[in-house]
Amino acid sequence: MDRVRVGMIGLGGVGTWGHLHGYEEIPEQAKLVAFCDTNPGVINEPAKIHGAKTYSDYNQLIADPDVDIVDISAPHFLHGRIALAAIKAGKNVLCEKPFTTTLEEADAIIAAAKDRGVKLMVAENTRFVRAYQVASEFVAKEAIGKICFARTYLGGSEVIRLSNPENWIGKKNTAGGGVMFDAGVHSFYLLRWMVGEMSTVQATTITFLKDLYQDVEDNAMGVIHFKNGAIGNFTLSNTTEAPWTERLELFGTKGSIIVDMLAERPIQVFSTKNRSDDMADWWSHYGDVGWTEPFIAHSALEWKPTSMRREVQHFVECVLEDKQPLVTGEDGRRDVEISLKCYESAKIGKEIPV
Repeated sequence: MDRVRVGMIGLGGVGTWGHLHGYEEIPEQAKLVAFCDTNPGVINEPAKIHGAKTYSDYNQLIADPDVDIVDISAPHFLHGRIALAAIKAGKNVLCEKPFTTTLEEADAIIAAAKDRGVKLMVAENTRFVRAYQVASEFVAKEAIGKICFARTYLGGSEVIRLSNPENWIGKKNTAGGGVMFDAGVHSFYLLRWMVGEMSTVQATTITFLKDLYQDVEDNAMGVIHFKNGAIGNFTLSNTTEAPWTERLELFGTKGSIIVDMLAERPIQVFSTKNRSDDMADWWSHYGDVGWTEPFIAHSALEWKPTSMRREVQHFVECVLEDKQPLVTGEDGRRDVEISLKCYESAKIGKEIPV
């Protein structure tokens, strides 16, 4: 196989400005052959451009013999059932986060993918954000020593989307949860990647815009203990009136890393790794320990869709070259598990093991 045939299910915001353009950038490796959405207005134009088929029932797209990859960007509650059906049909699956709304669904999908021998990847764009990749490289070479404290912030506004009362995002039965579930999985993946596995969490939530969010939270925060002894916290908000952004802070025994997606130069690194242990020589070595700002291509408004395009292109490469995706079904399951544990913690007001 030298080119994969892609069928996309769901062409809302993420499916269009993220996934769709990612495939369009690699026409020699991927061909868009089918689109499915309950709203024909969002699929007719791309279908015409690519000469692709259109469906309103995802089962019809899954049954299409011309489809090699099923790309799922549907509402959260549909992720599990669509992914499982596609895998049972022998399709490779790229599924948007959160992977599923229950752990039982996640387990069934992971097992089915292994049984059918198909590729499965959770569309966690965090792994493909260049600033995070550079931060990970500094962590790996111990430029900041052992991380003792980490902090994440994810925030933006969902007010416009939720002004439509029929939107699925603000309801538990269709979204699976609020900002803890929708955005929290990003933070949990990022912290596990940078720091390591978690041992306990203690979380709290509020619903500030009660007229928009019917039964889920719009703000959340929590404290995490890691198995390696480090501690961290996370803050999540769907009521922040600013461009959707993320921030990561890593503090280690030999330095610090700050990633700020709203900054023109999004990553700063401070390291004392090469500093002299002789205090009399400290100032003569100051040039080795100042802040540095590694240059990377970055846009405060485009980093997220750019990472999504890189994400789908990675999955195409994995299918064509028979490689293991960087973000696995097990990763997606673990992040969902932590989110669910955070809800449990918030409900009882106590720290709990994860």
